Amino acid sequence: MCTAPPDASSDAPGPNDSVLTVVDAGGEPWARILGLLERRWCELPVGSVLELHSANPQVRSSLHGWCRLTGSTLLTEKETGDLSAYRIKLPPPPAPGTPTPSTLQKPEFP
Repeated sequence: MCTAPPDASSDAPGPNDSVLTVVDAGGEPWARILGLLERRWCELPVGSVLELHSANPQVRSSLHGWCRLTGSTLLTEKETGDLSAYRIKLPPPPAPGTPTPSTLQKPEFP
C-alpha cells in the first residue's frame, strides 16, 4: 500500500490537466499495467494527470473499470494505429491500510 503523496502547494493555480507523467506500457497485459498505474498513483500529487500508452487493445475495457473503481477520471482516449493513449486524472489515493478492490479479483459470494 502507498503512503500519502505530496499535496499540490496551496498557492498553486487552480486544477491543471497537464500531464505530469507518461506510462509507456507497450503491449504489456493489464495485470502488469495495473501495478504500474497503482505505483504511479501513489507517487504523484493529488489530482495529477497521468498519460498511459498501450499497444494492447484489451487494456481499454480494464482501464475503464479501474477508473470507476478508483474514482479516476478518464479525460481523453486517442487511438493512433496500434497505439492507444489515455489521459487519466487521478483522485487522492486510499489511506494506508484501506482495502481496495482490484479488477483482477472476483467478488466472493456466500
